[in-house]
Amino acid sequence: MRFLKALLFTVTFSVSGLSQADEAPSDALALASLVADRAANEGRVGTMHFQLTSSSNRVREREALMLHSDIGITERIAIYFTEPTMIEETAFLSFNHTSREDENWLYLPATERVRRLPAGDRGDYFLGTDLTYGDIKDNFKFGLDDWQFELGEPEQHNGTLTPILKGTARTPEIGIEMGYASFQAKVDQASGFPIWIEYTDTDGEPLKRIEILTIELVGDAPTAIHFTAENLQTGHHTEVLFSDMRYVPDLDDSVFDPEVLAYGVPDVD
Repeated sequence: MRFLKALLFTVTFSVSGLSQADEAPSDALALASLVADRAANEGRVGTMHFQLTSSSNRVREREALMLHSDIGITERIAIYFTEPTMIEETAFLSFNHTSREDENWLYLPATERVRRLPAGDRGDYFLGTDLTYGDIKDNFKFGLDDWQFELGEPEQHNGTLTPILKGTARTPEIGIEMGYASFQAKVDQASGFPIWIEYTDTDGEPLKRIEILTIELVGDAPTAIHFTAENLQTGHHTEVLFSDMRYVPDLDDSVFDPEVLAYGVPDVD
């Protein structure tokens, strides 16, 4: 597998074609809503390259086909792993509903069956990466029902004064389910993305730092193309880079069918 190393280690932040917001939202909920209501599109497809680095600098690489569709009442994400052999054909599917409980499924070739994941599993880590299932399905948004928000003092980021959003889990039970007690984030108002997030664990200790390095427009929607996640307690590090990301508004529903996860990587034009 080729991991596009020349691109992977280029740290950039660009939002092509986006205009800067005139002023910061007046309160924390407004800023959180800006992130939660970030523009989406009917469908996009791309190749997802993972580089996993341990604290001893052991490196593993993975590759997957990612399909994403937001049809208003339900956001759907499917990830079909293609390399290496040890994880090939593993597949994950998530339905994020606006009016009912979310649904998630995982297919592991070793078991030869599709398993529905309990809703409470969102704090579990996603297949050896430093991203949780919740991180994957939330797409760098903060659930308005999960957090109590407040504003921090704005900070400079790439020469721009950037608002700081802070969140505390609404209840200890929600915190345990998410795997996080609190967070603070730098929010880019032009894209609606938190471009830097630091989480604490359920004991309030620093746990994870996520940085979004490149954002591009796919269709009309800002999309994270290159990002990192670092476990501050173990030193393990995950870097994700998308290639061939494209707008596909007419994705067939069959690619988001839990029953076909076991059939292998779908053919998407």
